[in-house]
Amino acid sequence: MNEIYKINDKIMKQIMQKPENAAAFLKKILPKKIKKRIDFSTMEIGPTDYVSKEFKEYFSDIVIKTKIESKTGEKLPADICFILEHKTEGKIKIFIQFLKYMVQEWQKDIDENSPLRIVIPIVFYHGKSPWKIPLSFVDQFDVDDEVKEFLLNYRYILFDTGPWDFRDETNEELKDNVFLLTAMALMKCAYRDDMEAIEEIFKFWHEKGFAGDIENVMFFLTYISETKNIGRDQLKKMLKKSKIEGGKIMETLAQRLRNEGKDIGLKEGMREGMREGMREGIREGIREGMKEGKLDTARELIKKGIEIDIIAGATGLPRETIEALAVTIQ
Repeated sequence: MNEIYKINDKIMKQIMQKPENAAAFLKKILPKKIKKRIDFSTMEIGPTDYVSKEFKEYFSDIVIKTKIESKTGEKLPADICFILEHKTEGKIKIFIQFLKYMVQEWQKDIDENSPLRIVIPIVFYHGKSPWKIPLSFVDQFDVDDEVKEFLLNYRYILFDTGPWDFRDETNEELKDNVFLLTAMALMKCAYRDDMEAIEEIFKFWHEKGFAGDIENVMFFLTYISETKNIGRDQLKKMLKKSKIEGGKIMETLAQRLRNEGKDIGLKEGMREGMREGMREGIREGIREGMKEGKLDTARELIKKGIEIDIIAGATGLPRETIEALAVTIQ
């Protein structure tokens, strides 16, 4: 997977970690006939360790576990399964990815003598090209309807950011969830040269008073720097144009990266996409907060396939640091 794809995978999972974000997003994209039957109060993030190495190269995965109302009013278990995608070429494999999940979960239900759960597949697409993959599994087969009725079939829900505009009136219900709307808008911009949209996002922050939410502002500015060729000075100008004090925010960002470099500097800083100001802050944090000897030891142990918990115990390094270090070695 390329670096921008990994970054978008991270931001998508960041969105879904909070039930209120997941609920708002699903209420936006689910068809009404499904939405009215979903129990949004029972949602939780499910494990996704079913994904094979073959598909890990191509797919991000998120599963939300909830309940859905049956014909008789009974609450049945339901899994809402996401795939994040930014390309259309050769992606017919998404059908197999969803199907692998369904089969595994249904087998668990059979083993536990439970009713088969309902699985609702969703593709979040934010690429440049029009989405070309058929929505129904059976439509990939070039046969007539008389044959299709005997073939396995299911369909997924597509959310395509191409025609979607965060400024549109249809997003009125989302505008109070600034974090969610910002994340969705920035993911749309990730593979598009659309600086105007980013400026509009900053103006939206000013209107909603979001610029005072330092934690989330730092998160999104880092994301923008990793996915766009925007330097520190340009970011400051764009923020100022949107009536946000960019200088103060950028200084806060650089200082925070220096202060937190011991714990997150390596994880956040070793990516190619980090820009000048953030990169220097992270490097300084690494120099000040970590001893090279421990890092060297951790590298060698990672190469030998030693488990992360054992490496952490042997070196005294935080688990997060070792996980980040492992990414740079792969």
